[in-house]
Amino acid sequence: MSEPEYSYEDLYLPLAPHFRVDPYPDLHRLRALDPVHWSRTGYCWVLSRYNDVKQVLFDKRFGIGLDQLMQIEALKPVFAEPYNQIIRTQLLGADPPDHTRIRALFAKAVSPTRLDTLRRLSSQIVDELISNAKANGGMDLIADFAHPLPFRVICEILGIPESERAPLVDWTHAMMRPTDPTPMTPADTAWANQSAYGFRDFFLSMMRADRAQPKEGFFHDLVLATDDGKITEEELVANLILLFCAGHDTVINLFGNGMLALFRHPRQLQILQEDPSLIRGAIEELLRYDTAVAIARRTAMEPVEIGGRVIGRGQYVLCLLNAANRDPEIFDDPDRLDVRRQNVKVLSFGGGVHYCLGAQLARVEGEVGLTALLTQLPGLEPTTLDPVWRRNVFVRGIESLPVICQSPA
Repeated sequence: MSEPEYSYEDLYLPLAPHFRVDPYPDLHRLRALDPVHWSRTGYCWVLSRYNDVKQVLFDKRFGIGLDQLMQIEALKPVFAEPYNQIIRTQLLGADPPDHTRIRALFAKAVSPTRLDTLRRLSSQIVDELISNAKANGGMDLIADFAHPLPFRVICEILGIPESERAPLVDWTHAMMRPTDPTPMTPADTAWANQSAYGFRDFFLSMMRADRAQPKEGFFHDLVLATDDGKITEEELVANLILLFCAGHDTVINLFGNGMLALFRHPRQLQILQEDPSLIRGAIEELLRYDTAVAIARRTAMEPVEIGGRVIGRGQYVLCLLNAANRDPEIFDDPDRLDVRRQNVKVLSFGGGVHYCLGAQLARVEGEVGLTALLTQLPGLEPTTLDPVWRRNVFVRGIESLPVICQSPA
């Protein structure tokens, strides 16, 4: 396959330090000058317009194409690593019909009935976290609120006893590391491999315990599905790891990125405090304004024309969700945070068959958590408006955001 002749390599440099802090000026420049961009260094297409990204996400001529990616010589050593072998059958790496079969089983974790229960659970957890913050006069919004809320919810979904949860935090961080394109060190790789083994052995042990002493719930339903041959043990472990990591790590950034945006725009924060009924809609605007999951990846299953250029069969495509969510062709004044913005149709959860399985749960947790933060802690103040951003290019978030609980005037 011949390489396209056109390229503006300086238009998309996601590993540059300034890009981590604020990618949006670069993304606007990329969209304006070369919206269907060929990256010679990444040997992939980079899309930044809303309609182009949406087309790829919903077009059945694009898939994950994991088998094709695994044949690329440069990637073979990476795919051979134990952590990649253990998660090889995740939904994120699967296409129909396997994707359809596995997703149908895991979607039951966030069925409408379960969502009602999870909303009540989220409220209980949030009340406890808010109470702790009041007692302590403040908290780290990431470590003491944004992390424990979704972490405890996903543990409850899977029936993981509180006494067994400690190692899961470190394993999750390790499994998120390979999602960042920054080259991994031998120590990073060893950490990911050890964590993948840890997750695998943990969930296999849970399966054995459930078979010996069944307990009603979502995890038990998955064990029954495995015993009935609806899903293999390998697929079950891989997708439990995905559900656990994606089920809480990315939600952390909804709170971190969202609250930082509100702190930087105090009038918007005030609007929500004065009228909490706007919070549900404002979550869509916060998801748009500073998108947590910045990139969705696809492979062309056949030649497809996008924006006047032909993406060849087997070529890799990066859909920049954060760039699409600030496309001025779709959103008026896209760099302005507006919690009253109407009809915000974000691409933050992807689209098509790979639309995020936990999108509705994330929205529920976001609504419950933000409502409590803005109404129960009205004097909340950050100690900085320039926190340290995490290194990961694919998943955008901040390391820490200390806040002080001020008494309202």
